[in-house]
Formats: sequence, C-alpha cells, structure tokens
Amino acid sequence: MTELKKIAIIGGGFTGLSAAIFLIDKGFDVTVFEANDKLGGLASGFRPSGWRWPLEIFYHHIFTGDKEIISLSKKIGLPPMFLSPVTTSFIDGKELQLDSPISVLKFKKLSIFSRIRMGLGLAILKIIPNGLFLEKYKVVDILPILIGKQGYEVIWEKLLRAKFSDYTDRVNMAWFWTRVAKRSQKLGYFKGGFQGLADKMGEYLKAKGGKILLRKSIAKVEKDKTGFKIDDKNYDAVLLTVPTPVIEKLVDKDQVSWPKIDYLWGQTLILELKRKLIKSYWMNILEKNWPFLVAVEHTNMISKNNYGKKTIIYLGNYLPENDKRLVLSDNELLKLYLPYLKKINKNFKKDWVVNIYRFKQPYSQPVFPVNYSQMVPGFRAKSNGMYVANMSMVYPYDRGTNYAVKMGQDVADLIVKDL
Repeated sequence: MTELKKIAIIGGGFTGLSAAIFLIDKGFDVTVFEANDKLGGLASGFRPSGWRWPLEIFYHHIFTGDKEIISLSKKIGLPPMFLSPVTTSFIDGKELQLDSPISVLKFKKLSIFSRIRMGLGLAILKIIPNGLFLEKYKVVDILPILIGKQGYEVIWEKLLRAKFSDYTDRVNMAWFWTRVAKRSQKLGYFKGGFQGLADKMGEYLKAKGGKILLRKSIAKVEKDKTGFKIDDKNYDAVLLTVPTPVIEKLVDKDQVSWPKIDYLWGQTLILELKRKLIKSYWMNILEKNWPFLVAVEHTNMISKNNYGKKTIIYLGNYLPENDKRLVLSDNELLKLYLPYLKKINKNFKKDWVVNIYRFKQPYSQPVFPVNYSQMVPGFRAKSNGMYVANMSMVYPYDRGTNYAVKMGQDVADLIVKDL
C-alpha cells in the first residue's frame, strides 16, 4: 500500500483549517501547527466564567453571499443562522440609520442631490461583477468623483481615515469595491460563535485522522532532499498560512518572494455592561478626533443569554504600530474612551461596566496599494513543495473568514494537483 503524502500546515486559522479539510478529504496525511492554545486565528474567541458561548476577540459575521464558508459549515454540521440587525452611524451627536437606500435618502446632512448621487455611485459599485480593474486608481481620487464630494467628505472620508490613518492615500479602489459589492443586510453567525466553527472544523479533521498541534510555535522550516523537516519529522509539502513577516522568519530568503506592504494592528476593547449602550448592532463613528472607529453591540444581534445576560459591546480600531493606544493598559484605554461613551449615550455611567477585555494583534489589516495584483505571487513559493496562502493574498477582497476559507480550498486544490 502506498504511503500517504504528508502535508504540514503552519497556522490554524480559517485558511489553514479549510485547506486541511480539503486535503484530508482527498486522502492526504495532514498535520496542523498552531502557536495559540486554540484554533481560529483572528476569529478565535474567549469565554469567561458564566458565559455559554465564546466571543470573538475581534468582531465577526458573514454575509448571505459568502458561499464558501456557508458550504463548509454545512458540511461539518454547523450551518450559520442569518439575522437582520440594524446598522447605524454616529454623526453630530446622533445615532442615525444609514444602511439602506431609503435611510440614505432621508439623511438631511447631505443635499437631496448628494444623497441621490451617492446612492447611484454605490449602486454602480454593487452591480460591477469584477472590480479588479479599479485597482489602478486610489480611493481618495476616484470615490469623490463617483459618489460626489459632499457624500465623500461627510461619510466615507471620515471612515477611511479613521481606519487607515496615514495610509489612507495608498489604498486602491478595487479594495473599496469589494467592501460595497459583497455586503448584505442579513448577517450570519454560528452557534458557539466562530470559535465554535473552528473547533468543529478541528473535530472533523481529527475524526478523519488529521493531527492538530496547539501551543506549537515553529522556529524554522528546513528543506532537504527528502522534503521538509519540522521538529525532526519529514513532510512532502508545507503550507504557510501565517502573516508574511512571520513567514520571512520561518524560511530562508531564497524560498519565498514577497512584496513589502504595510499592515495595521487590530485592537478591541470589549465591555461587559449592565445596560444597552446603542440602538444598533454596528455603529460607524463619523465624528472627528474620536478614539475608536466603530462600536459593535454584539448582543443587539446575538442573545445576551449566551453571555451571562450582559450587554456585550466592542470598541474597535485599526492602528499603526506606533500608536500610543496600543501600549495603554485596559483601564487606561477605558479611561480614554469613557467621555466618548457618555457622548454616545448621555445616560451612560462608569458603573455600567462589569468587565473589560482588551485584545490587540499585529498584521490584522493589510494596506493594498495601487496595482497590487501585479505584485502578488501565486501560492507556490520559490522552493518546490512549499506554498503560501495568507491574508495579504485574499486581494482584492478584504480580510474575512469566507475569503480565508476560499483561499484555503484554492491552495489545497493546487497542492493536490502538484502532488
């Protein structure tokens, strides 16, 4: 009997897990190495005492068109549930709904002409089947022309600069197209959250004979004539799904080639509150000089019965690595945010806060420059038998679990063909 080909996958996020499932279903011997104590990557969760479900360290949901993750979740026995939460924006001290054409038409901060023009411009982006051709333009140059100067300055410029800060002028228009074209009003979630989905994927793998090694940091991936060596074990191929700066430490320079791009840190301060803070699930901040860019009240979509009957809200940011907020303690960050929470809800009091949880992670948001598709190499690394698939390759799509799943399946299909 022919011995099964052995595949090592570095990284137990959704790219690595979906690739592992695809490969093991094709009859390969798969081992997943994950440095964390749990699977899921940036979608992993935590569960304090008294909670029924884990909660993601960074807010997550899926859309109705996310067919790859929906199909995979059904396959492993944990299909998503879809809900219709409200999305709002906080502007001039008010929480306003701006998540539908009708609500935009009622938005009096813009002239009626600007409302119609912005709606038409976004509708055009929505119907373009493939917006990759837009990558030769910068968002800051094209978006004001497409949706109108007033709509851009009042809404979208604030969102872009809050998210990308000093990198805003580098972001290409194809990235923005995906943010509009692929979104839906209905949002999907999983029983037990995305950690529940990652754990279910792990169970599927192990039931099929796959191996998952948690708390397993890899210092080096060595290659010799027989293949790849990790911890004195040999593998026929290796798939690297960790961020590019990490890959560059794992392998020799002559094994991979990668363009240098910028990344932002992701940071969340999660508050466990006695009372509701906002009306909506998702609230964009459209104010100047605000210390966080979004407030996501998770329990306005998912029942608070799963979280000790408390209100759960994320205060989220993407930050450059030199931002002072990254080095603040939990209480220091809360102190910075408290006056702004009072502005959001005049009844808010500090004693509403039951618990706080702070998370930060580097390489959370890649910054895609103009013509980025011409810089991205394929999944095959320079070294034969080595493959790379990470978040900087989901382009033009933004980071997200569906694109991670799709990329994992695509690279796994290539590995099968090669082997």
